[in-house]
Amino acid sequence: MKKFLKEPLLHFMLLGTMIFGYYYLTNDIEDAEAAILIDDAEYDYLLSLWKNQWQREPNEDDIKAFLDQYLRQEVFYKEALALNLDHNDIIVKRRLAQKMEAVSNDLNFMMNPPTDEELKSFFASNPDLFQLPPSFTFQQVLFLASEENLSAQMEINKIALNEGEEIPDSRKLKLSLANQWDNSSLAEISKAFGDDFALALDSIPNNQWVGPIASGFGQHLVFISKKDNAETADFEDIKPYVLNEFEYQSELRTQEKIYLDLLEKYGVKITSEKVPDSVKESFNNQ
Repeated sequence: MKKFLKEPLLHFMLLGTMIFGYYYLTNDIEDAEAAILIDDAEYDYLLSLWKNQWQREPNEDDIKAFLDQYLRQEVFYKEALALNLDHNDIIVKRRLAQKMEAVSNDLNFMMNPPTDEELKSFFASNPDLFQLPPSFTFQQVLFLASEENLSAQMEINKIALNEGEEIPDSRKLKLSLANQWDNSSLAEISKAFGDDFALALDSIPNNQWVGPIASGFGQHLVFISKKDNAETADFEDIKPYVLNEFEYQSELRTQEKIYLDLLEKYGVKITSEKVPDSVKESFNNQ
């Protein structure tokens, strides 16, 4: 028993009990302002969160469950604030800072939604952001490296194909690889055949069977029927994407402006001798 009474863990638990006990004795927990209020607005918000997750109407047990979850969160949240447990907690600080940035951005767009003229000006000023990648429409015939007389077979087939013959049945869907590829971007072609194959397509003439061209599958004969060079998309066709990009760029500018305004409001004073003077001056002068 004496050994048990000397345990540090026991002392810690007793000290914690005394601290919490003192807190409850010296604070009126019946304060009406401390009550957790669930009014119509709060209930509707909790209900919408639940319905969005489960995609159905809740029954009474479901309602009790999500209210219980909310009350548990609020009780411990209020108690943590009362005990100052959020003080110097980097996770809490980071989350609140992120939320403040989000609120600022939302307010900015609610008060200053972009006009069509602004979007068109942004679109015209940033053509690289809205450029459609080059694409190719082509056919391919695959020959495996393990095949006998590979070079001779490819040459015979290339001559026949250029004379207008159809792709032989034995060469269709070889390794389940499609023979016809329509309006495929370089990214899609690289993903399917590899970078070297995709890059080789740019130097191949149209309307002629050429090869061999290597890929991860083997060797190919290729016939390109159409090449579409990179070009800027039509504004009306990609207007939603322009809006998203405009909002993203505006968020960055808004966050920076709000940060600088708030920094000026609160001010900065770095007294630590460990911070280099040049760095200290750059902040202290803001």
